[in-house]
Amino acid sequence: MFFMISKAQNIYGERAVEYSEHPYIVKVEGVAGGEPVIPGTRIMVRSIIEQYQLGSSIEELLWDYPRLSPAQIYDALAYYHDHRDDMNRLLDKATYEHWQPIIEQMRHEQSKNLSE
Repeated sequence: MFFMISKAQNIYGERAVEYSEHPYIVKVEGVAGGEPVIPGTRIMVRSIIEQYQLGSSIEELLWDYPRLSPAQIYDALAYYHDHRDDMNRLLDKATYEHWQPIIEQMRHEQSKNLSE
């Protein structure tokens, strides 16, 4: 089942939905940390972009995400290109290099608290 959400319908109930100029992309309060997603799924645009940048073809993405249509995949790619700076910041935050020092700091604080 493919979703193209219009402003007249809200499949997310009481959650705040931010619509974009892309018919297959929304941001929903409390879903995927507010990142852009494909409506009716929790599939983040970032996930599609990461795989595409690693060399996955459109056909491979459709195989990996059988619930999505080609239009939804292409719209995710178009959204990335229209919002490149914001999307690149999300991609940067999704790396090991970004999270590793944060995790180490949390571990340090946790071990410190346990030893007190």
